[in-house]
Amino acid sequence: MRLEQVVASLATDKPQVLSSTEKLRLKIKEEKEAKQKDTSASKWKHYLSTFSNYTLEQKIASVDESLRRPKSDAPAINLEMRLFRLHLEFERWLEEPDRDSDRIRDLYTVAIMRMIKDICHNKVLTLSAKQVLTTVLTALGFADYVSQMFTAVTYLDEQRLGFSFTKLLDSKTRSPRYNFMSITEHPAVWQLRLFGEYMDRSMDSSPDKRVAFEPDAWQKKVLDAIDKNKSLLVVGL
Repeated sequence: MRLEQVVASLATDKPQVLSSTEKLRLKIKEEKEAKQKDTSASKWKHYLSTFSNYTLEQKIASVDESLRRPKSDAPAINLEMRLFRLHLEFERWLEEPDRDSDRIRDLYTVAIMRMIKDICHNKVLTLSAKQVLTTVLTALGFADYVSQMFTAVTYLDEQRLGFSFTKLLDSKTRSPRYNFMSITEHPAVWQLRLFGEYMDRSMDSSPDKRVAFEPDAWQKKVLDAIDKNKSLLVVGL
């Protein structure tokens, strides 16, 4: 029996009798994964400690360089590194002289939502990471789409973040601390205006038996109109 089959069988309700060889292989695999996790965690802790004398821009450049390399760290560490980069983007936004202008808001909301999209695309989170991303989405004005951003996600063992994420919500009221960060239009309009090729249809999309994909709200209205034999006029911009 192959190792993959052994692991798969452990996820079923039927008890699987393992041979001594299979038990040894599983033990070696578990020990290897635990060692990799400990090594990655130690490297990440040391990596964060080196930032004490870095400027904000130096930190951003260093993390960006690390994220461009092929993934070699444990999934949880790679996730935390991406969250740390997200944190740095908010820190940079707060240092902008014209931080509350429409131009700056457009610039940073696009950058931040691209980061969130990349994180969610990996389909691997911790509960702490989910809480951070929920806070970010709320602060930016995307609170209504939180649940849809985390579909089909695998949750890793919980671990405490090695850094303090930028405080974006009031501790008592849970309302945004920085009103200038919230978009001033409907999220769908924001996507059409700014997100272009990065548009994420998971925001306000849901399964529909009439089609093989998950249509968004506008597409559902079109399907409803077709079902009612109504005439349609679609204009491309």
